[in-house]
Amino acid sequence: MKVTEKNKFDVIVIGSGLSGLAAAGLLTKINKKKVLVLERHYEIGGLTHEFKRGAYSWDIGLHQVGNIEKRPLDYVGKILFDYLTDGLLKWNKMPKIFDKLIFPDFKIEIEESVKGYKKSLLKLFPHEKKTIDRYIKDVHKVRLWYLFYFFSKFFHFPLKQIFKFLTIFNKSKALMTTADYLRKNVKNDHLKAALQARWGNYGIMPEDSAFAIHAVVEHHYYTGSIFPDGGAEKIASLMENTIELYGGKILVSREVSEIILEGKKAVGVMVKNLSSRDENREYYYAKSIISSAGADTTYLKLLPHNLNLAVQKKLKDFPPGYSGMDIYLGLKDSPEKLGIKGENYWIFDGYELDMVSKNHLKPDELKSVFCFLSFPSLKSGKPGGHTADIVTILPNKLFQEWKNEEWKKKKVSYYQLKEKLVESLIKLVDKYIPDFSKLIVYKEIATPLTFEYFTNRKNGLFYGLPAFPERFKIDEIQVKTQIKNLYLTGVDLLSNGILPSLFSAMGTVSYLNGFLGIVKVIVKAVINAPGKKKVHSIIHKESEDKASGILIKKTKTAKHLIELTYEFNRELSFIPGQHIKLLVAIGEWRAYSIAKTDKNKLTLVIDNRPGGTGTTYVENIQPGEKSLFRMPITDMVYHPSERKLMFIATGTGLVPFIHILDELKKANEKKKIIMIFGCMNENEDITDIYLKDYKEYFNFESHTCVENATKNKKYYKGRITDFLNESNYNFREYDLYVCGHPHMTEAVLKQLRSKNADKIYY
Repeated sequence: MKVTEKNKFDVIVIGSGLSGLAAAGLLTKINKKKVLVLERHYEIGGLTHEFKRGAYSWDIGLHQVGNIEKRPLDYVGKILFDYLTDGLLKWNKMPKIFDKLIFPDFKIEIEESVKGYKKSLLKLFPHEKKTIDRYIKDVHKVRLWYLFYFFSKFFHFPLKQIFKFLTIFNKSKALMTTADYLRKNVKNDHLKAALQARWGNYGIMPEDSAFAIHAVVEHHYYTGSIFPDGGAEKIASLMENTIELYGGKILVSREVSEIILEGKKAVGVMVKNLSSRDENREYYYAKSIISSAGADTTYLKLLPHNLNLAVQKKLKDFPPGYSGMDIYLGLKDSPEKLGIKGENYWIFDGYELDMVSKNHLKPDELKSVFCFLSFPSLKSGKPGGHTADIVTILPNKLFQEWKNEEWKKKKVSYYQLKEKLVESLIKLVDKYIPDFSKLIVYKEIATPLTFEYFTNRKNGLFYGLPAFPERFKIDEIQVKTQIKNLYLTGVDLLSNGILPSLFSAMGTVSYLNGFLGIVKVIVKAVINAPGKKKVHSIIHKESEDKASGILIKKTKTAKHLIELTYEFNRELSFIPGQHIKLLVAIGEWRAYSIAKTDKNKLTLVIDNRPGGTGTTYVENIQPGEKSLFRMPITDMVYHPSERKLMFIATGTGLVPFIHILDELKKANEKKKIIMIFGCMNENEDITDIYLKDYKEYFNFESHTCVENATKNKKYYKGRITDFLNESNYNFREYDLYVCGHPHMTEAVLKQLRSKNADKIYY
């Protein structure tokens, strides 16, 4: 494809995880580079992004950050965060006791600071002071080794060689396994269990992990813990604001399928637009390409295998490691009722260092023996429903049977296994936190296949390349690759975690800035710290997937519904069912389904009952004012089919179905339609308002289920699940679409799968 000003950039960044965004932000602010960030998901932020279901909101991969204001090196992280967000990112301090380690017959409450950590351990192990002191001293030594290892990955000659030489010291200790270190230095089995308990922070059991990764992660939390105010999504959205302010561009739903080479020089990327049904590829070119997609993905998926690079063989033969399962829970009451203040819980049903690999999944009963429990709603400080998050580490092979089946359309056996695992994990939590399960009203489950689908990482490795000792012997994993103009950033350069992701970006940009690049990066960040210069407000630029629309009509169609129609200066293209994101405040986007499109016009129907920033924005905006949209976003979309259609909705879950019906009508496709709508009270029925024209056009069957219905025969009295139980539909004759309240969606999906429905979109 011809290189033009439109598809030519100074730098292309593959992936919008924290490392990719931070690298782009530093290059735009420090070097004034024209940077393009490409993200395959429709959300930016990688594992720092959040997802929402009604009033509930969860962080995908960020559960806490070590207190970055306590130590000089970590404070560099604070400076960089401030610099990259123009000082708009704020932090909430977690409780003084921020981690609780729970074992069958003892528990340890971890206090912030090294002194607090020692105090917590000595309460239970008063005769092990010498052992504990030696352990903490070794953690410090090996953490220093890790820093030398990292510096050797991005410094130029001769500093690179100096730091590589320094990794000779304490190398044997750093590259022994965590279990070997503990067996050699700790005699008390219960103390061993306590010292290794937080291995879930890096996702590799003590028998397999290098003591180096254990030391660097443990050291990170010695100063206590903090959490982004407003949730993890603030990090990415505020960095996005800065990147675009200084001339960069971010495109979502863009999957990089190939790095374009001329000989052994990277010159561009080939991209598939996942938000379009058009199979045409997009091409972008740059002088420098930075991959934040992981070493494995970069070398084995984006570069041709016939390059025969030594690193490709090493990565291909590398052990698979572990993924995990995450259970996102909606709670009916605050967990504070159980005495929880926002701290994390590490729960073990035994003491063995390899307990998880041996006993985690007993084939006869799927008994879970380990989990991590956190509470996003208590940490973020933002309004909304109460939430909890249970994480456990699992072998990817447990789900291989369904690996090649489509996401959301796997066999019933996959969902049944998920449910059994969830029951097992909740039972484990209940054993040590009585009555926890009584708070649960909603569950959503992510397996290794979910993480693989969204991150594109082999085996769903959400911690990056596993930190086995062998990982630290692959010299080729460094900022400068063997391909000219191609560079790496991300957790594979340092370790998993928020601060390592940030520092990896610093390392990559430092390398690109020459011999003393790190000095330039840090000095620029310090000199231009917020407070010394004016902090910018919100400013986003239009791009291929961002557009400004002018509100031309605002109507209150029901007591709780506001209809907004916008006009744009370009023709719009959507797949029926897609949604948009509306920018409602600095660093805050809200997702809304589209009701209708007509050339350059777009209509939204928004429920104003949830409250919060989005509701305030929608209620206050007036015709003539401009809004910024990210669009289109692909999630639940219409799939052309010869089958009959069944739509199941509550509330504004009806809206994407209006869009689908409208487009089918425009295309003159007269299909058999069944609409099942649910609400609590009769005055919440919006089907007459929005479906009248379609009922007259299609072969249309409509049922409204009202839980608190009177004797009005127009309505079915009960829930949607009650109606479906009483119906005699053969669900294999229909393509089924489900959208609405998360409780309804969860219950209906389970019900439809039990009735052998084979085509469900939700």
